[in-house]
Amino acid sequence: MIKYSLFLLVLTLGLTNLHAQKKSDLLLEIQNLKASRDSINNLYVVSKKRETVSKTEAESYKAQADELLETNGQLMQNINNFTKASIEKSENIGKTLESLQEKEAKLKFINDKFSSHDSIALAILTDLKKTLGENSAINVSNGAVVISLNEATRNGIAAKDAAADAQLTKIATVLNKYSEALVIIEGVSNTGEFDVALNQATLLANKFQKQFTISNSRLMAVTKDGGFTEGLNIRISPKFDSFYFQIRELVKENK
Repeated sequence: MIKYSLFLLVLTLGLTNLHAQKKSDLLLEIQNLKASRDSINNLYVVSKKRETVSKTEAESYKAQADELLETNGQLMQNINNFTKASIEKSENIGKTLESLQEKEAKLKFINDKFSSHDSIALAILTDLKKTLGENSAINVSNGAVVISLNEATRNGIAAKDAAADAQLTKIATVLNKYSEALVIIEGVSNTGEFDVALNQATLLANKFQKQFTISNSRLMAVTKDGGFTEGLNIRISPKFDSFYFQIRELVKENK
């Protein structure tokens, strides 16, 4: 009986120790599980934080990228606008230069024409001075060379005087040399007898035409009031009709 009791006691103690050991192991395992759970929770929290940070950074990068794209777009638009404006400005400058060149060419044409007419008048004057002599009554008036015939020559025209014919021959030689020049014969009266002055001018014009073969289209007989003087003048000038017609057309184009 005593042995049986001892056995039970030993068994009971053994079971008690075993139970205590298992409980201790279980508690330890629970603690380990809690530690693992806490560690996992910590990792989860850290991961969430990192995820949040990464998402925030990604959104920030995207915002910066969008802003950069918008800035680049505006920059490209400005460049395009500037390029377009530069092209238009260049085209306008080109048109302005072209217009200025055209006007310069027209002004040069006008200047050359004036110079040409002045040169012709100077050449006629020079040749007449050489032909008739430096002391001849020759002057320049309003762009034309004017020869004032002396009384002997005037009177010798109708009388077919040899000296008058010689003088007129010299003048006709110069007139034929400048075949484009216009010849106006002026009968100058100081008495109001313009018909007499015009007849004398017409007589000389006919003599130039028939005797010296000067084209009738170049000749014109006119009369004018000489105030206190009378006489017969030969006015020689380059043809201004076509010249002034060209100038008029150029002026009309520039309006």
